[in-house]
Amino acid sequence: MSVQISELVTRAKKGSAEAFGELYELYYKEMYCYACCVTGSEVLAQDAVSDAVLSAFKQIKSLKNEKAFKGWIFKILCATCKRYYTENQKRKSLAYLDDDEGTFAEPASLDNMELSVELKSALGELSEEEREIVLLSVLGSYRSHEIADILDIPPSTVRSKLRRSLAKLKNELGGEN
Repeated sequence: MSVQISELVTRAKKGSAEAFGELYELYYKEMYCYACCVTGSEVLAQDAVSDAVLSAFKQIKSLKNEKAFKGWIFKILCATCKRYYTENQKRKSLAYLDDDEGTFAEPASLDNMELSVELKSALGELSEEEREIVLLSVLGSYRSHEIADILDIPPSTVRSKLRRSLAKLKNELGGEN
């Protein structure tokens, strides 16, 4: 699979929109899920992913290591999501909003809704960096060295912050798994 990805990246770097599209197809679900959790909004997540993908397409020639594509595009997505989240928070503080933008879509069942509210609240208790580490680890299935590359921090820091953050989440959720 990594040979195929490297090949697609090489073709994308040479200007193949088709190859870049295939790369996008491999990662869009993970990107969207991550963006939803970071921004707190499906609408903002869609916009953030679109902007990040467009930015990555424009910058693809600057990618030095073809095997690092996933981490590279997630690094772009992380920065884009932070920007969208910050802009949304500023906008919310400046105006009274009647629309549902900026909230999670309502879950189908009461149990899911309670879990979503509890989980959102627990994630809100984490710092921005802690939340990113947890989301990249849990949703993106990244290892500590990959998260370290994305966030530009040492792998040992990622591991210790992940351990502490998961303990905080467990505590906030009443010790449940």
